[in-house]
Amino acid sequence: MKSLKVVAIALLASAAIQGQVPKSEISSVVAAAKMNGDVYLNTYFGISLSAPKASFTAPELVNVAGRRARLLNAVYDSPQGAMNYTLGLMADSLENYPKGMSMAVYVRSVRHQLEKDGLITHREEFPVTISGIPFVGAVLKVPEKSTFGYYRGIYSTFLDGYVVSLEVQSGSEERLQQLLSSAVKITPNGKP
Repeated sequence: MKSLKVVAIALLASAAIQGQVPKSEISSVVAAAKMNGDVYLNTYFGISLSAPKASFTAPELVNVAGRRARLLNAVYDSPQGAMNYTLGLMADSLENYPKGMSMAVYVRSVRHQLEKDGLITHREEFPVTISGIPFVGAVLKVPEKSTFGYYRGIYSTFLDGYVVSLEVQSGSEERLQQLLSSAVKITPNGKP
C-alpha cells in the first residue's frame, strides 16, 4: 500500500513538473464559474462576459474524460432581429492536441469542421486582439434561406493549459466585432 502511494505521488509530481493539466482539471474550470446578474465570470481564466438581457445556460457538454467543456451559452433574442446575438465560451485541454500546435491550425480545423456542417467561410483565419489578449479568429456564414443567414465568429487563444474559444453569432460581421469589444473582458490569472 505504501509503495502505491509513492507511485501515485511520483506520477502527480511528474505531471506537475511537465506542466500537464490533470484530467479532472476541467471540473475546476467549470467550478470557477460565477454569475452576477447578466455577467458570467470564470475566475480560472479571468474571463468575464457581459450579456445584457440574455438568457444564460451554463455549463453544457462537460466531458471530464475528454478534458473539454462548453462553459457558457448566452442568447439574446431582441424584438429587433438585427440585435440578436449568441455568446459561447469553450475550454479544451491542450493535452488533446499535438505539442506545438499553432492557434491558426486549431481555428482552421474548427472552421473546416463547420464547413462540413454546411457553414460557408466568410473570412479565413486572422489575428485579432480581444481585451488585450492575442486570438486567432475565423468568420463563417450560417445560411438559413437563400437570401438570409447570420454570421458565426470563432475566436481562440491559449490560456492556462487550455484552448479557450469564444463563439459569437449575430446578423453581421460588424456586430460580431462590436460584441467582442463590449462583452468580453479578460484579465489572466483569475483577477478580473
